[in-house]
Amino acid sequence: MRARAAAIVLALLAPACLVQRAQPDATPPVPTHEMRRTYYAGASGAPDTAHVRDESQVLVWPGGRVERDGVQREFAPDGTLLVERHFENDRPAGRWRTWYADGKPRSEVDFGERAAPDVERTWRFWHASGQLAAEGTARAGLREGAWTFWDEQGGVLREGGYRAGLREGDWTFYESGAKRAQGAYRTGHRVGAWTLWDEHGAAHSKSASDVDPGALGRDDDGP
Repeated sequence: MRARAAAIVLALLAPACLVQRAQPDATPPVPTHEMRRTYYAGASGAPDTAHVRDESQVLVWPGGRVERDGVQREFAPDGTLLVERHFENDRPAGRWRTWYADGKPRSEVDFGERAAPDVERTWRFWHASGQLAAEGTARAGLREGAWTFWDEQGGVLREGGYRAGLREGDWTFYESGAKRAQGAYRTGHRVGAWTLWDEHGAAHSKSASDVDPGALGRDDDGP
């Protein structure tokens, strides 16, 4: 009888024990926002707080993890704004812009909003002279669609398309306004037959593997 009574008592107490062990939901960690700055050195070598080198808005999480979140800027020693970027939880967002030391625009790159990553946006780059150097579209932070590149005099250097940041489709290269080479890319690699023009304007064909990169002029994706 005693054993049976003890079993009944344990059966009655078990649910109560479970209830007592239940813990409330843990409070999610909450970060704090900070603006962090570095400074150019003054005459004594110590940081001169009147001359900001860069500043960044960050999120500081419990435990010490830091994420860029908000605006990030860089300045020249005379205070000229050189770089302005935006981040959301450490990811590029919004419009990024850079300037030359004389204040002329250098680049304008739009990463858009995280809520609409697939929207195509225009990116632009400029030469120091102010002449447009490159313009095209991008999606989700990668070049996507048609792009054109110009030299400092405004002459077209090359034009073609991108897919997910890699050259794709037909591309044409120019020199002094005349066609120099034309052919196709697939996932960033030259493919198929290419047409090349010599200095007299005569055209001849070569396979992609036989095309000398020097025949394409500046064959890179910089502005």
